[in-house]
Amino acid sequence: MDNNEILVTEVTENVEPTTEEIGEEVEQIATPEIKTYTQEEVNELVGKRLARNEAKIRKEYERKYGELESVLKAGTGKEDVAEVTDTLKKFYESKGIKMPTQPTYSDHDVAVLARADAQDIIKGGFDDVVEEVDRLANIGVANMSAREKALFKELAEYRKSEEETRELSKIGVTKEVYGSQKFKDFASQFNSNIPITQIYEIYNKMQPKKEISTMGSMKTITPTEDAVKDFYTRDEALKFTKQDFDKNPALFKAVERSMQIW
Repeated sequence: MDNNEILVTEVTENVEPTTEEIGEEVEQIATPEIKTYTQEEVNELVGKRLARNEAKIRKEYERKYGELESVLKAGTGKEDVAEVTDTLKKFYESKGIKMPTQPTYSDHDVAVLARADAQDIIKGGFDDVVEEVDRLANIGVANMSAREKALFKELAEYRKSEEETRELSKIGVTKEVYGSQKFKDFASQFNSNIPITQIYEIYNKMQPKKEISTMGSMKTITPTEDAVKDFYTRDEALKFTKQDFDKNPALFKAVERSMQIW
C-alpha cells in the first residue's frame, strides 16, 4: 500500500461519524421545539386578527366611498347617513323620480331569515357570535331593522346559553343535568341576572338525597313536617296559606328570601 492510500484510509477513519452521532443529529432535526399558547395569548392573537381585518375593510370603504359620502353630507347638510339617504330620497321623489322600494317580508319570513343568518354566524364559532351580538348592541334596538332585531334575539339567547353551559361545566355539572328539561324549567323561574351557578346550587340542594342507614340499624332520619327548605319555587310558595306562615315563621322567612331571586 503506497503513501496516498494510507493517507486516504486515515482521513476516512477520522471523519466517519458514529451511529450514536447520526442518531442524535436526526433526533434534533426530527423534533423541533413546538411553541404552545395559553388561552389568553390565543384570545389576544384572535383579537388582533379581527382588528386588522376590520381596519382593512374600513380603509377599503374609505377608498371607495369616503369622498362620495363627504359630498353627499355637504350637499344635504346632514351628518347621519340615514338622514342623508332620506333627504335625497325625498328630493328625487319631488322631481317625479320613483325610488326603488325595499322588499317587504312577513313576521314569519323575517324570523326564518334571521334564524338562517344566526346559524351561519354560529358555524363560524363562538367568537363570531360575541362579535356580532356586541355590534348589534352598539347599534341599539331602536335603530335595528326587524331582521336585525330577530337576529340579535337569536344570537343573544345562544350566547347566554353557551356561557351558562361553560360556567356549569367548570364546576363539574354534566350535560345530562344542565341539558335536562327539569333543570331548564327550574332555571326559567329565576331572574336573568341571577348567576346560573347559583341557580344550580339551589337546584342541587332541592334534589332528594339518598337514605343512608348505619350498620346494625335500618332506621333512617326523615324530616319533620315543619322542616324548612333553603329555597321555594313560586308554585310551591303559592300553595302555603297565612295559617302556614303564622304557624311556622321560619317558613315565611324562607319564602321571603326565595322571592328575591324569582
